[in-house]
Order: sequence, then C-alpha cells, then structure tokens
Amino acid sequence: MTVGASPGDFGISKFMSKVETLGGIAKKNKFTVQVTPPTSLVSEIQASKINFLAKAVSFPARTLGTTTYRSGGRFALNVPYETTYEAMSLTLVNTNDHAPRIFWTDWLEHIQSMDSYNMQYYKKFIGSIKISHYAEDMLFAEESFSSYQVTLHDAWPKGIGAIEYSWEGTEFSGFDVDILYSRWTKND
Repeated sequence: MTVGASPGDFGISKFMSKVETLGGIAKKNKFTVQVTPPTSLVSEIQASKINFLAKAVSFPARTLGTTTYRSGGRFALNVPYETTYEAMSLTLVNTNDHAPRIFWTDWLEHIQSMDSYNMQYYKKFIGSIKISHYAEDMLFAEESFSSYQVTLHDAWPKGIGAIEYSWEGTEFSGFDVDILYSRWTKND
C-alpha cells in the first residue's frame, strides 16, 4: 500500500474520479435517527412520532484508553487496555405541543421518579438508538438503503438541555439530549 500522493495525483478530475470509485463525498444532511425506548417506559408520546425531528446527531466516537508499558527502564510504549465510549448529543426540533420534550422528560422520569426519588433498575431504563446515513442519490430514507448505520446499545438519556426563548428570536425551538450507552456497533 502506498501512502501519499505522486505529483500527478493533484488534479481535480483525478481526485473526483477516485472519490467516485468510493461512492462520492458524503453529505451531512441525509440521516435518520430511530429511538427504541425501554419496553417498560410509559409515555403519552411514542418515539416513532418524533424520530423525524432529529435536527443534528453525531456518529459516536470510540477511543482506546492507554497505559505506559516500560521494559527494562530503557523505553516506554503506550499500549491500549480498554475501549471507552463518549456520550453523544442528539439535537431535536421542538413542536408547539412539546412532544419531543415530553418524550425525553418521561424517559428521565422513568429512570428516577421525582415523586419518590427512587432509581429504576438499569436493565429497565435502557433502550437503543439507530443512526443511519444515506448517499446523496437516495430518494427514500429506508434502513435497507443506508450507506452507513450504527446502533447504540443500552442507550439512555443522561440529561436534556434547556430551551431558550427570547423576543428577538425567530428561529426554530430546539434542545439537546445527552445520550450514554454501553457500546456501539456498525450494522451491515
């Protein structure tokens, strides 16, 4: 495998030709988010009614935690010892009936009741979240046509952000949800 480019590889047509063999350049605006809440969650709002309101999402990160390995005091190597997953943020557009906000608030209330302050058992408050990306030429957002898809396993909302209103603002109302999960997998 050759690393780097030869001087003749810098033409725009050659670059675009190579990109086209890889399916073209991915655009950020063709994605879907499918939230599957825990089966024990009771909410007046179903996730399927608000999934399309995802305004922004990130494919999750994966990082290897490292430690320093020393051999005879002469040299040190950083070696991996665990995989860590960072929380991801989901930005939602809100509606006049606040359905997205009610759904996520219900899930948080399911985790810890504000009446009793009791925490639910972990296995009872986890769900999953599937994020799919589609190529530019896709007309329909069907899972089977996604170009890349990941599933967040054992997912749950850590918190929901504030919604700010002002007399000067005319943009859409929205909020962020911080999602924690145990792991993610790439779907084939």
